[in-house]
Amino acid sequence: MALLTKLLFSGVCIAVLLYGILDVLTNYEQNKCHMTYMFEQPEYLEIPLSKAIKEKFPRYGLYVYGEGPYARQVEKLNLQGIPVLFIPGNSGSHKQARSLGSVSLRRAMDKRTHFFFNYFTVDFNEDLSALYGGVLQDETEFVHSCIKKILRLYKNAENKPSTVILVGHSMGGMIARALFTLPDFDHTLVNTIITQSTPHQIPVLSVDSYMASFYRNVNNYWREFGATNLSHVTVVSTGGGHRDYQVRNSLSSLKGIIDPARGISSSTISMPKAWVSTDHLCAVWCKEVVMATVRAIFDIVDTSTNQVSTDANYRMNVFRHHFLSHSGSRSYTRSWTKELTLDPSATWVMEKGLTWEFARDQVNEQTYISIPIERQREDTFVAVSDIESKDWICVCKSETGDGRCKKCKNLSKYGEAIPPSDSWRKVVHVNLKKHKSMTHVIIMVPRTKEKVEVMGDIYRRDDRHLSYRMPGFIDMIMTYPESVTQGTGVLTLFNDTLFYDLHLLNMDQVLKAFTVKLEPKKCSAVTPDLHDGYMMKLHVPESNEDAFSFNKLSETGYLQVKLQSVNIDYSSNIRLQVYTDPSCTYQLKILVSPVQMLGQFVRFYGTLLPGFMVAVLLMGVMHQLRCMAKDGICPALLDAIEANGKPYFIIPIAMLLNFIFQLPVTQHALGEDSGMLPDTRELTIQGLMMRPLPLLLYLIAQGLVNFQCFVIDIGMKFLSRVFGILCSCCPLPSSEGRVVPAFLVLALVLSGVLCGTLGLVICYFICIVKVLRTYHVLRQDILDSGVQSRYNLYLTSLLLLMWMMGLNLPPMIVWLKNIQYSIILYNDPTWLTSILCILAVGALLLCDDPLSGKDHYFSTCIGVYILTVFLVLYGTLSTYRISYVIPATIFLMAVPQVVSKLKSSPPQKDRNM
Repeated sequence: MALLTKLLFSGVCIAVLLYGILDVLTNYEQNKCHMTYMFEQPEYLEIPLSKAIKEKFPRYGLYVYGEGPYARQVEKLNLQGIPVLFIPGNSGSHKQARSLGSVSLRRAMDKRTHFFFNYFTVDFNEDLSALYGGVLQDETEFVHSCIKKILRLYKNAENKPSTVILVGHSMGGMIARALFTLPDFDHTLVNTIITQSTPHQIPVLSVDSYMASFYRNVNNYWREFGATNLSHVTVVSTGGGHRDYQVRNSLSSLKGIIDPARGISSSTISMPKAWVSTDHLCAVWCKEVVMATVRAIFDIVDTSTNQVSTDANYRMNVFRHHFLSHSGSRSYTRSWTKELTLDPSATWVMEKGLTWEFARDQVNEQTYISIPIERQREDTFVAVSDIESKDWICVCKSETGDGRCKKCKNLSKYGEAIPPSDSWRKVVHVNLKKHKSMTHVIIMVPRTKEKVEVMGDIYRRDDRHLSYRMPGFIDMIMTYPESVTQGTGVLTLFNDTLFYDLHLLNMDQVLKAFTVKLEPKKCSAVTPDLHDGYMMKLHVPESNEDAFSFNKLSETGYLQVKLQSVNIDYSSNIRLQVYTDPSCTYQLKILVSPVQMLGQFVRFYGTLLPGFMVAVLLMGVMHQLRCMAKDGICPALLDAIEANGKPYFIIPIAMLLNFIFQLPVTQHALGEDSGMLPDTRELTIQGLMMRPLPLLLYLIAQGLVNFQCFVIDIGMKFLSRVFGILCSCCPLPSSEGRVVPAFLVLALVLSGVLCGTLGLVICYFICIVKVLRTYHVLRQDILDSGVQSRYNLYLTSLLLLMWMMGLNLPPMIVWLKNIQYSIILYNDPTWLTSILCILAVGALLLCDDPLSGKDHYFSTCIGVYILTVFLVLYGTLSTYRISYVIPATIFLMAVPQVVSKLKSSPPQKDRNM
């Protein structure tokens, strides 16, 4: 019965994890990106590098992009354009630069600009830079060499560039920022960095010490010198939204690293004229994102020099326009005309209604729409239009009283582009209280042969700006299943209204997830093809991660309401803005989404589970050692976890120590950026730390570990029986005493010379064979407590080794991938921990008598408990620290046996006697 209970609990935990993973991988909008196609065959022409660079970086290369006749020009390396260097990320290809290169080339040709761009791209041999930190420094130094080489190619150019624009995808963005930490790097060579889906805050997985040190050094450098040495550098970071499950949006944020005056963090789902969610690779070829990026790159060029502007403030204004707050104009406007002069010969249209629409298939003459704003109750005006003119809305004071003006105050800069992306639709909100001296709003419709539509609405703010308190977790449980099927809130949006603003209170937890359902009900006849749709917008203050949903009138609209970042100021409420068709009545429902909540848990906390799972294993090890010291028998790991794996044995102590580490005096003493503070500090900085989080993670980890122990135990017993039948003997030969040490020595040599993980793999298989043989012996005498103890302890060692090998697998993959260049894996982060682990496992296997060290197990229990507390505090985000804890644990398991063996060995006789 106890086993069944454990398995049921494990099943629940596995279901939680699987449903969450399924939501992360599948529950997002369909890919609305259009592919960028090349008009001619793309070519990547290799740039010759010096012999010294090729010898130092034999796996890397530098290329310049070309296509068609342009490729024939650049192959001569007589370059005249503005250099842009694309830096690929984890397992990225240099060919990913083709979308940016091709679109830039076609834009320069179509716009007939006096400047163009030369796109260079780096080949990192598809290094696994997100999984193996040992290559990051080499990549940074190679990019530095490439930048100097690129600028030397322009020695004969008429207009020599002095800087290179850097575009980095994924880890390529970190490489771009890491350049400035090199002692010999000239900071003036780069003043613009654009990163795509780059995890700036912390690594997605901190798999080794090189990775952790790299991030710490780069981010500390930018925090320290961002306002001084790096004040000329502007950085843009874009995340991919919900579709990018590899790098979540909060990791791509520059908040706390780069001053907002020099850094912009955005998301492709809120990027003006894009409004699409991109997966991790899609970011480099998505037409909507590429077009927005290319427009920004063109606009930062100073037309007086035909080079990138040296004015950092100007570049930031351009980037804000293209990545954050697009006014709806066709091109970036450097300065707006404050006062406009109206054409006296234009046609005037008076609109005195509260809600109105101006729709024409074409406009034959300049038209001004005049809306009186002197109202008794109404204090807010909203207008939606698809007018393409830069100046299209203003306010004025009519002297004649007929609504006509000669001059007006321009409000066009307050416009905001809105979906769909294939239109020039924009919206402006006007607080009429700020314009009490004015009498009319004027909308200027230019003469055009294109279809034009303008909608306006004057309303009382208190009637449309509503508040709704989102339910808490207890409320969701108490109202289940109605909260999921019928909704927690229902709101009717009546016709003859254009806009509603719903403030969502209590939306302060990353685990909260809802779906807004907006269904058109009663719609009067509308003219086909005229604004045939409505839009919802989720506005999250300070995050630049607004989400949009645009739907046709015949469709029911859905919008996911969940946070992508949590380190925001909740004093400004999250808002749901709805732009409706005035001809329709709508019903809005807010539905609780349990599956999305599980997805949020996996997205934000899934990477913390390995540390807690190993911590659960260590609590089981601790009980096994204590039982051997007390009762002379080692229990099964599953039983040991049940007895000693209670959360209150470990979580309160860990949280007490965490509280001490959070004290300002402790942080000051240890150094806030020294890396000596617990991982919970980083979780707190990101806004992810919750009081019940450690308990929740520990319980889920316990369920997963229970299942793991059960499956491995059953699997080993089954394999042992199979081998026993096939071989009719023990799997290990009779010369075990010589074979095992020989293989252990081989594992040590391979770990120390070639690759640390390679020795771990050999050690792992030795341990498997030992477990199989031990169980084979145990089957002959099931009552032998000594053999039973050996089997249980070796099975525990096997589980620890499994984690050790899994966490250190990336370096071995890198070694196999690059073995043609070098048989030795340089900068191997695993060699030391692998050697220590092999030595500890070897001592455990060679002593082969767990019960002999029972006199010393009580003291080693204390050591294992200390390691467990350390793991909960320091090994959740910093996954690489698990690789230090596991060898230390196995060492503590083996030391009592080694000490006992040394004591029991007979003293050697003196040969002189």
